[in-house]
Parts: sequence; structure tokens; C-alpha cells
Amino acid sequence: MEPTAKGMDTYTIGKFAVVGGGSTYTPELLDGFIAHQDEIRVETISLYDIHPQRLAIVGGLAQRMFRRAELATRIELHQELAPALEGSSFVLSQIRVGLMAARIIDEKIPLSHGVLGQETVGAGGLANALRTIPESLRIAEEVGRHAPDAWFLNFTNPSSIITQALIQHGGLGKVVGLCNVPINSQRSLANLLGVGEQKLWLDWIGLNHLGWIRDVLVDGRSRISEVLDLLQKSPDEEAHSRFPFELGLFESLQMVPTYYLRYYYTTKQTIQEVLSAGKTRGEVVAEIENELLTRYKDPHLDVKPPELNQRGGALYSEAAFRLMFSLLSDRRDVQILIVRNDGAIPELPADASVEIPCVVGAAGPVPIARGKLPPSTRPLFEAVKTSESLCIEAAVQGSRRLARLSMLANPLVPGYEAAESITDELLQAHRVYLPQFFEKGSV
Repeated sequence: MEPTAKGMDTYTIGKFAVVGGGSTYTPELLDGFIAHQDEIRVETISLYDIHPQRLAIVGGLAQRMFRRAELATRIELHQELAPALEGSSFVLSQIRVGLMAARIIDEKIPLSHGVLGQETVGAGGLANALRTIPESLRIAEEVGRHAPDAWFLNFTNPSSIITQALIQHGGLGKVVGLCNVPINSQRSLANLLGVGEQKLWLDWIGLNHLGWIRDVLVDGRSRISEVLDLLQKSPDEEAHSRFPFELGLFESLQMVPTYYLRYYYTTKQTIQEVLSAGKTRGEVVAEIENELLTRYKDPHLDVKPPELNQRGGALYSEAAFRLMFSLLSDRRDVQILIVRNDGAIPELPADASVEIPCVVGAAGPVPIARGKLPPSTRPLFEAVKTSESLCIEAAVQGSRRLARLSMLANPLVPGYEAAESITDELLQAHRVYLPQFFEKGSV
């Protein structure tokens, strides 16, 4: 069903499908629908998940949340993908193949070799992608059959790789990757400068979880020098947690590196932090998820619980709603999204995914040309994109050789011996999710 205008500023979506609807993140998304009910109304929200217990728990909370908000939105729960997708105007993917147990393996195997293990970057991110690409492409194929006109919104990590795989191999024309890092960064810098968020424009260039802010403009005037000075001198704890870098790095780059660059610029420190903690982030999140699911079971709970803030993903629903409202209303505002490059960064192929400012209207996001990469960022940028692109082809072809090359090309993997060992161990550990790598004739 096509979205239709309802009044001057309110739009109606017939059906919104969430793939991975049993995620503990889902109440954050649903809370966004409730908060934005004056802008967007949804007749049906379809939650699909292959884990029936999680789906029932999260679905029950969803139904209670909408009853409390006195919204007539119908909440459907599906364990079959086709009916969940049928007739949707928007499909949001937030899957995790292997759940948190697989993420913990992604973290621990690299760490056993003295290499960073992380959900979206380095060896752990590549392992996550190898498992997730085939399933994401299967979902895209079903979207093409059952909701061919839908916008496919990808929140599934690692979003840079998964979005590019969907662009290159998914057969869909309406694919956008989303992340909450840009919107949180914008809000943090606006607070740091003491200005309204809507007055701020970020000259952002990068890939998902590999972004730099080259300039910060307020009412068209550059404030980057002031931002760099404040980040070096201000006691603003929120800003420093969002941009956790040594003072000299800001001075050297003359840009603002975003949060996930800490894994590249302070690799030894981040590895030591994980080892000192005694638990990986995945192990911590697994405990949080168990607590959240226990809370979600409470039949009296009918709002998003405050404990969800510990899970991460702040403002992820806000990012989704800004995008949807601009698509529906032809607003033509600027949002930082993960999209097909199409020449915006000339060093990359047209069908590579990039995370950059886009003008968003009814025709979809149009990337704004960013020009050539700054020399200080180019080697890291190109190495990570090479690693990502090799990972996609490895997953599609079931090629161990390409998987090892993807690992070898990644800046966080120190040499071929580590790349070979880590790749082989991760493939074996996730064998149940990676049959293409173990079929006869696979190389």
C-alpha cells in the first residue's frame, strides 16, 4: 500500500515491517512511532523473527505500548517472512545472525591472537558480515517478491558492508543504510556550541563507523576551529565520550574524528581496555539483554523501560523517522546516510556504499558530492573499503581465499599469519551459518 497524506503534516503508512522484530532494540523503534504520531501514523506494524520466544515477549510489550498510547496501530507477529513483508511500504532490517553468542565468538577469537575483536570493525566485523550477507540477500529477494516498492532501511551491522552487499547483489532499487552515530554526533556538537541542532551542518565524509567531520557550520559560518578548541579544553563529559581522542589528534587532523575511529587511532589502548575489563562488550550486552527480556515479560510494563538505554542505540528511532518523514513529505532536507556512492567520493566505485550528507526527498536520498578524500584519511579509508568489498565477494562466492584477503587488507589485522589463522578459526566456529565455505569445490 502506498503512503497517503493524512492532513497537512501527518502521513499514513499502511504497513511497516521489522525483520528481526524480536530484538531488544524494538521498543526503542516503537517508542519513536508513538512519539512521532502527529507526523506519521502506521496502520500495521509487522514484527518478524525466527526466535518465537523473543518475538512473543517483545510483541507483547509492543501491543501494550500502543494500547497505552491509544493508537489503533495493529501489531502483527510473524515467524514466516513472506506474510510479514507482504504489501509493506517500509522494511527495516535489524537482524543478528547467531545472536549474541556469535558476537562473543567474533570478539574472543581475534583477541586470542592479540587482535581487536569488535562487532562492526576489524576481524570481528568481517566475521559478522560473512554470516549476515547471505541472510540479508535472502531477505532482499523476498522483499523484491512481496514488497517490491518498499524502502529497505538497513540497521543491520556492520551496516557499511551489509548496505553495499544489498546495493550490489540485492536487486532492490530503494536501499538506505542507517546509523545513530551521525545524529548523536550532531546533537553532541550542537550542545557543545550551545546552538540548536537544526542550525548545525556537518561536513561529514566517510564510511559507516569510519567517519570524519571536516567542518562544522552554524548558519553558514564555519565553527570548526571553535569546536576543536572546545574538544581540547572543555570539561563537557558527553562530548568527550562521543569523541574520545587525545588532544594532539584533533590538532594534527584539523578535523573531528568520530567515535569508532578510536579502534584505529588507539588500537592498543582499546584492546587493553577489553582485556582489563575481563568481559567483552558482547558478554556485557548478553547480560543486559537477558535483563531486558525479563523486564519486557512484565504484563504491567507498557512503556520503553529506562534500562534499554544501557543497550546502546540511542536516537536510532529518531534517525529512522527523520528519513521516513522526508521521503513521505518530500522535505528535501540534509541527512547523513549510508548510500550508493554514485561519484560523491571520486576515489570509490559508483556502487560502493558511503556514509555522507544526502538531500532527502520523495525520490530518495541524493548524495552530495564530497570531493577527493583528505590525504590524512585516504590510506585508512581505502584500506577499510577494500577489506569490506573483498568480504562481500567472499560471502557471495563462498571463497576462503577472498575471506583471508579481506582479513589481510584490514588495517586492524597485523599480517598474513594472523589473517589466515583468525579467518580459518572464525569460519570453523560459525560453520553452521556459513555452508558456502564448506561445500565441495570451495576455495
